[in-house]
Amino acid sequence: MSKFLQFILLLIVSTPILIFSQTGKIVGKVTDLETGDALIGANVLVNGTNLGAATDVNGDYVILNTPPGTYTIVARYIGYREVRMENIRISVNLTTEVLFQLPSETYQTETVVVVAPKPLINKNTTNQTSIVNQEDIKNLPIRGVNAIVGTQAGVVTQGGNIYIRGSRSDGVAFYVDGVLVNNPVSGGSTTGMINNAIEEIQVQAGGYSAEFGGANGGIISTTSRAGSENYNFGFEAITDNFANAGDEFLGGYAYGYSEYTFTAGGPVLPNFKDLKFFIAGNNIYQRSPANYRREYNFQNLVDPDAPSLDPLLSTTENPYPDTFSVFYPNGTVLNNGSNTYQLQGNLTWNLNPFSIKINANHRWNENRGGVGWTTVNRVNSASLNQNYTFTGGAKITHVISPVAFYDVILNYFNDYAVTMDPIFQHDITLYGDSLANADYGRTLRRDGEFATTLRAYGFGFERYDRPFNGYTKTKYQSFGGKLNFLYQVGKIHEIKTGGEYTYYTIRRYDMPNTISIADNIKSIADGDIGGAYDRLDNYGYDTFGNELNDGIQGPKHPVFSAFYIQDKMEFTDLVLNIGFRLDYINTDSKTFENPHDVQFNSEGIIDSASLVDVDPILQVSPRLGFSFPVTDQTVFHAQYGKFIQQSQLRNIYLGFNRSSDIIKGGFAELNPVGYGIRPERTTQYEIGFKQQLGSNFAFDITGFYKDIKDQVQIRSIFADPGASHVQYYALVNGDFTTVKGIEMKLDLRRTERISASIDYTYSDAQGTGSTPNEAGRAIWQSPTSTPFFPQQITPLTFNQTHRGSINLDYRFVDEDGPEVLGSKILSNFGFNLLFSFNSGFNYTRFEGFGNARVPIESLNSSVTPWNFQLDAKFDKSFSLGPLNLNVYIWVINLLDIQNVVGVFGTSGDTVDDGGLASPEGSARYQRYILNHVQEAADTYKALYLASIYNSGNFGTPRQIRLGLRLDY
Repeated sequence: MSKFLQFILLLIVSTPILIFSQTGKIVGKVTDLETGDALIGANVLVNGTNLGAATDVNGDYVILNTPPGTYTIVARYIGYREVRMENIRISVNLTTEVLFQLPSETYQTETVVVVAPKPLINKNTTNQTSIVNQEDIKNLPIRGVNAIVGTQAGVVTQGGNIYIRGSRSDGVAFYVDGVLVNNPVSGGSTTGMINNAIEEIQVQAGGYSAEFGGANGGIISTTSRAGSENYNFGFEAITDNFANAGDEFLGGYAYGYSEYTFTAGGPVLPNFKDLKFFIAGNNIYQRSPANYRREYNFQNLVDPDAPSLDPLLSTTENPYPDTFSVFYPNGTVLNNGSNTYQLQGNLTWNLNPFSIKINANHRWNENRGGVGWTTVNRVNSASLNQNYTFTGGAKITHVISPVAFYDVILNYFNDYAVTMDPIFQHDITLYGDSLANADYGRTLRRDGEFATTLRAYGFGFERYDRPFNGYTKTKYQSFGGKLNFLYQVGKIHEIKTGGEYTYYTIRRYDMPNTISIADNIKSIADGDIGGAYDRLDNYGYDTFGNELNDGIQGPKHPVFSAFYIQDKMEFTDLVLNIGFRLDYINTDSKTFENPHDVQFNSEGIIDSASLVDVDPILQVSPRLGFSFPVTDQTVFHAQYGKFIQQSQLRNIYLGFNRSSDIIKGGFAELNPVGYGIRPERTTQYEIGFKQQLGSNFAFDITGFYKDIKDQVQIRSIFADPGASHVQYYALVNGDFTTVKGIEMKLDLRRTERISASIDYTYSDAQGTGSTPNEAGRAIWQSPTSTPFFPQQITPLTFNQTHRGSINLDYRFVDEDGPEVLGSKILSNFGFNLLFSFNSGFNYTRFEGFGNARVPIESLNSSVTPWNFQLDAKFDKSFSLGPLNLNVYIWVINLLDIQNVVGVFGTSGDTVDDGGLASPEGSARYQRYILNHVQEAADTYKALYLASIYNSGNFGTPRQIRLGLRLDY
């Protein structure tokens, strides 16, 4: 594309703005209760806001730009009684219909109050959209956006990642108050929302309109609460500290979990309602991750074959005797605590016809890496991990007229993360310094060399004082925004257009073997200090970790921008949403002019003359959605769309030192990068049917099909004859995926104290690769000079054929329930049960261990067992004057089912990989029997099973937490 066209595109979209308007729309009609005639000029107002509209000649009205929340809508007309519609729920980017029938003044009641029930069907949605609001979130026995999203149809969770409709984990876009908070390098969310500060979570599992981009899988949008006209304050505390660390309690363990949250909102000045604030603060501490673990305590270990393997350790001053013990406690992981602080808030100011909203979200986390097998508590050896994230935005809305407004919004994102040694931290030259380590009780053999590993029965055990060997830091920043303009043409056409622009600055510094620096510095030639930092991966930072702003090793500056236009036509019996999106993607990356003949300079680094800039991508994506409201209770919907997304930038960003090592060495590298990788492209179809049965029950069935092309896969690149290298490994576009499935949602509106919902998904996600490097081992171990590359689709590793959840909420209102001794003891008591179920994940059986393993079946032919989990929350509220106190018991995995989420590919078992039964394992076991005693053989067997035990093969154990919530 020419520079001129690039300039024109950037000029169009670079107006400072955010991503999308976080508001909804209210439409309806006002008529005479007795005659049904339209009332012209009736006023419809949204209580607690300055929003409102007057009806037209047909009695119709439209109220735009309504923030999400629950409102009371009031209709007034001269000669008629006022009608108030309470409990009206407004959601982001959705249309809510509110119909009024006004009685004449002869009606005996001054004001007619109608409490609107929870809507079961929204006939204006043209794609599958799941919404979880504040009330639902408060009652659920789970916390956190990811956990709540995981219960929705079309969503699969695995290993902490979210997969939507068969797309890879980086195909999900996370928005908080309209700000994109994705990690641009590896995908996933870098921050989140405080649970008590969430107004609404909206999940779009595909089929979204032209307004959205940058996500081929789905959109997860979280909206925070805003200040109201009245002051409100809240406090919540949760803990599981009923027992000491590692002690069993009611069939579970106390994992040292505690959470404290406060919220406050209202007018900044008591008598000035147009300036309002909301703020929330939160602290979560957990001493140890909650996993099924086994306690191991091997006393006085000594290798029967070689009691002293290291003559340097035979002196009386040696702190490491030949006999040692290994301890691994149950119910906790040594030195693996996590502590998170978060503060978020917003300020809204109504300056009719303008309004201003400023929001900010800051999150700080510090945690320690687990130490696993240990001779004692290796406090000094566990890594120190720190993460700081800040997002902020400023939004100005100008209401031009009752039918037109625009938003101008700026946003800023900053994420910094570091993993380091807890003692020397950022001074990595000391990691391998023997004298510096000795000051802290750490013993190295010499500079840059660990003390010899303790050994027994063929197993190695790290010494308690071994330094952490690694240092990584990343920094991601972005500036950008979006302009949205909405114009309502009559009652039918909602025309929306806008553009977005995001500019990133990405830095990375990764030194995988920091202990070697101390020795390398003394052995290399003067002036060649860079050679001491072996296999360093850096860009945006120089060799020593200082920020670098220019040059070939400078930071990466990708640019993502777009322009869209759409028309949502809301006819009585048909809703059409037609739009087009123009995406511009500039990854600020380079590729090789000839990938089969890469040239190097005198320092062994890739010669810049071998590189050319990767051209930006420009693509138009059409989106088309339909909704057919056959009746108010029967709606068909369908959607077709094209989507484009750049894969995670980790696939294309690598420091030139590290890239040069990979290409020059010619060795197997299963985590390389790609050069000139194109964006992934998705085509998706969706068709669904919604039906309401009676006044309290509805179901929604949606079928979908999607085709994903140009996914990233690993390949070996062969060199031209005479080149300085034979082959190297790189990522290229090549994988593809086909996904089809059915989603079903059932909702029971609260009836006789009970409400319920069921989400179920059947899906079949098959492709040529689940991750970019999945085929790496097959390429590396290929017996021919032409490696095998996947050409046929097989089930993906995150494919889950069946997945669902059943949520049941039962509650007594005030002065409700049976009476005992003159008291309604169940008044304001309730409970929520969440039952989750899913079939297993696909995996491949193989034989052999280490690099000798060979598949014994087709790829991903085996499946792990089904999982079932029941979570529960029991609560009761009390009135304390103006305060409301809610006390609850929250139980995770109430039945303590030990769900299997992973197995050994060699055996299909969770705790035994079959190694003891292998020829090598059996021979060693028999040798201990022959040469020693049965006790030695039994110790070897116990050590082997303990060494391979992986708590990650199981789901979460039972956890019991007590909480209280105080609201004013």
